[in-house]
Order: sequence, then structure tokens, then C-alpha cells
Amino acid sequence: MYLEQPQAIRTIFFDVGFTLLHPYPSDLEICQQVCASLDLHLSEIELRERLVDAENFYLLHMRAHRQVWGSEAMISEFWIRYYMYVLRPFVGDDEQRLKQLARAICRTYDSHTSWQLYPDVLPTLRALQASQKYTLGAISDWGSSLGPILQALQLNTYFEHLLISAVTGHSKPAPGLYEAALIRADAIADYSIHIGDSYTLDVLGARAVGMTPVLLDRKGRIAPEQVDCLLIHSLQDLLPLLEITI
Repeated sequence: MYLEQPQAIRTIFFDVGFTLLHPYPSDLEICQQVCASLDLHLSEIELRERLVDAENFYLLHMRAHRQVWGSEAMISEFWIRYYMYVLRPFVGDDEQRLKQLARAICRTYDSHTSWQLYPDVLPTLRALQASQKYTLGAISDWGSSLGPILQALQLNTYFEHLLISAVTGHSKPAPGLYEAALIRADAIADYSIHIGDSYTLDVLGARAVGMTPVLLDRKGRIAPEQVDCLLIHSLQDLLPLLEITI
């Protein structure tokens, strides 16, 4: 698939988590380091098994509570419950200890030092900004800590608009979050695209308000014929879609 009338695009929105940023050094290492600082030393193998098992916990909770990202309190409550679930086999039924560990992990993720840019992010944003054709923005299911994280990583210099689910009260794929982004950017959906790594949250959410969605598949697991939208495997693949040369 190709982008029809790329010259008509005026506004570009990006998802953040696993589109622009990923946990650093990794989820496993962050959990290990935080727990070790609180005198709980976990083996890599055992913790990895718990994190794999916790994927089902995450998915089941999200299916049952689709609006969790629309509230700062609900986000905090969920992640505390999540990490308590991960760590329970190592701590047992000491709820106070579990909460202490879970809260410490959550605080760590609120810092920019726990996040790293993918290598293709800055070259892509610089090329888009240099073209002087586009308004750039970010739309993310995240808590209020995202603003300071992006500022510390100096991404705020590229984005004119940042829509955070916990601040707006709408979470993906609800149209309200994407509509708020269009209003904030004074943008027209027909002339806007949104790039993200989730078909359900990013593609369907953007499409619901008339934006052109672009699915980012960094791991190369999806073939073009498997999806009904534009598909890229690196953010830099966006540039030829927009007929931008660097």
C-alpha cells in the first residue's frame, strides 16, 4: 500500500511507547535493579518467567478495564497490582512489602532514565522538522509523567502538541483522544496521519476519526497482505511514504 496524495499531509501524530521509546535497559533489568536496592535479589531466569506469565494478567485486565489509561489513579493502581502479581512468588503474602516494591518500580518508570529512544527516532523527526511542511504531535496512553520524560529526552523540541490519555480522560482506541489531538493541533483528519505499533489501539483509533493510520512493526512479524493499512518496519520508512528525501 502507498499513501495517496502524500503532498496533502499537514499533521503527523506519533504514539510514544514502543514507537518512540522503549524501557531501558529492559523491563527485567529495571525490576531486578529496583528490587536489589530493597534487598530482594531475583534470578534472571525466575523473573523472566514471571514477566512472561504476567503478560496474560496484563491482557486480561486491559480487556476488562479498557478505560484504565484515562485516569492517573487507575494507571497507578493497575501498575502496582501488576508488579505485586509479578513479585508475589518471591515475597509471599507480605502485602506491605509487595506494595513497597511495586511502588518503587513504578517510581523508577516515571523517570526518563528508564526510557531510551529507538535509533531511528531522531533522524526521522529531524527530517520531518527540516522539511517545514508538518505539524508534529504525540498521542499516548500514559500518565502525566510522560511530559517530563519527553522534555528530559529533548523530544519536546519536535512536538508542538502532546495528548496524554490520563490528562485528557480518554484512552485508546476511543475516538475522543484522537479528536482532542485534532482540535489541539487545529488539524483536519483528512490531512493527518498517525503512526503507532498497535493495530487495535493506534490504527483503529486513528481511523475512527478519519486520520490515515500507519502501523509500525519493528520486529518484522507482519506482512503487508496481513493488514488493511500502511505498514512500516522502521520510522525512517515513513519518509519515502511522504516523498521526503534525506
